[in-house]
Parts: sequence; structure tokens; C-alpha cells
Amino acid sequence: MSVHQLSCYPARGGYWMIRRLRISFAPIAMLLAISGCVGTTSEAKPTLHATSNTPAQNKEIARYLIRTEYSEWDDAQQFQCLDSLWQAESHWNHRARNKRTGACGIPQSYPCNKMSDAGKAYGVDHRKNPWPQIAWGLQYVEKRYGTPCAAWKRFQRGGGY
Repeated sequence: MSVHQLSCYPARGGYWMIRRLRISFAPIAMLLAISGCVGTTSEAKPTLHATSNTPAQNKEIARYLIRTEYSEWDDAQQFQCLDSLWQAESHWNHRARNKRTGACGIPQSYPCNKMSDAGKAYGVDHRKNPWPQIAWGLQYVEKRYGTPCAAWKRFQRGGGY
């Protein structure tokens, strides 16, 4: 059974928008559970519920952002490269921190505060919430390497990416 629901979703740059969707409740519930999004106003922000995400939920956030913001990467090969890269860096753990270097988060940003603007755009602490980390990481990969596979190839040569 399809019903009209309001759903919030992130847009490139971390701004939240509202879209009226006509889909079954199950996909909406899954998206909201993954995102930690509550509320249906234009001021909706990811909530701190995402701070307890599992690595699998963090991968779903990345898939969502790729599908909606980086459609040129929306294929199995590019996601596999991103998955390999961030699995090696942090095991998709948004609480990951390299004690030696201070790099943090899923993309292992160094220094960690490079992601602070993304956190501010999302209205959350970038050190504890996967949304700004993933958004920042995808933007970094795009600007520095062009694609996740190019970043993964660089990583495999050693010395990070």
C-alpha cells in the first residue's frame, strides 16, 4: 500500500530538504532509520541517532549520497573501490581514530578538524556522526582523485590517499 509521506534527505553540501514521495512506508522507514532523520520541516537535520550507526548503516549512507549526489559513481565498481578504501582506513567506523596521527572518522581525515565545516552544515559533531564524515570524504575523493577507484589505486601504492 502506497501512502504520501514526507521524507528528509541530505543534499550536497549538507543542506536538508523536504520532498513529498509516494512510496510504500517500508523504504521511508529504512531511510529514516539509517539517517537518524526525524521531523518533517525544512529545518530537519540528522539527529544524534546516527551516532550509534553500524558500519553497514554507514555504507548505506554512502550508497545514498553516491546515488543522489555523485551519480557518475553509481556503479558496483566505484562503490567496491570506496568500500575497500574505507574498510582499510576505518572499517566504516565513524568513531575510528588513529592514535598515532590523529586522523579520524570513516575517511580518516587528517587533521580531524578538516571535517568540521561539514559537521556544521549538518548541524552535528563531525567526530561522532557519520553523515558529515561520509559527505566530506566523498567530496575529498572527488576533488583530489576524481573517483573512488582512483583514490583506491593511490592508497594501494602506500602512504594513504
